[in-house]
Amino acid sequence: MSTPYVKWYEEEAEGLPEGRRVQAAWLVRDLTSEDCESDSGGQPGSERQQVLAYLGQHPAVTPVLREELEALYPEIQFDWDGLTQAIAGRPGVTNVAALTDDELALSLTALAEERGLAPMDLSLRLGYRERQILPELLTLLRDPRVVARLERTSGSVIDYLVQKHPEYAFLIYKARLYFEGDERTLDTTVAAEPQGFSDEAWQARRLFWQRQIEAYRARRRAPEI
Repeated sequence: MSTPYVKWYEEEAEGLPEGRRVQAAWLVRDLTSEDCESDSGGQPGSERQQVLAYLGQHPAVTPVLREELEALYPEIQFDWDGLTQAIAGRPGVTNVAALTDDELALSLTALAEERGLAPMDLSLRLGYRERQILPELLTLLRDPRVVARLERTSGSVIDYLVQKHPEYAFLIYKARLYFEGDERTLDTTVAAEPQGFSDEAWQARRLFWQRQIEAYRARRRAPEI
């Protein structure tokens, strides 16, 4: 039995000019010829392919998706990590794994637009507690003079944010998780962030951001040879 994989097809997009098409993801698996009864020309559900799920234009491997598919297809072994990476590497969008943190921070709007998301959509996907800070970060980094000042002050945009605005650096970390398709870690990280409006809650949240960022940057550090 073959392993399920992500396959991209074009489809017409609602709300766009007539004839405008977009990429949409399907979860499929290959079948042996004896399992098939008809030939439908290589489209979803064709002779050599079984459609397991329609993932849509903005796919994500969520806990709900995993639970539903494992219940529907108990006989199938899903490679969830592999599927997550396949979604992150969808055609027509930037490979975020190849971007530096500065490049990611300066491309947040463009990366969202590639995936058909408005800034507010991205903010909701990344989760927030006491306030939405994505608009603040986008405004800060919109001015090339500000970006140059941050680079002069700390050597890079991300270094400045880690030092002065850990909440912004933490947001960039969450954006990387989202754009690289690591929905499980993103959900866990968002759920673990301390809540509350007191001074103690603020200090706990700030310490949480700093620890998360330190661990993340340590994982991205090149190994010593």
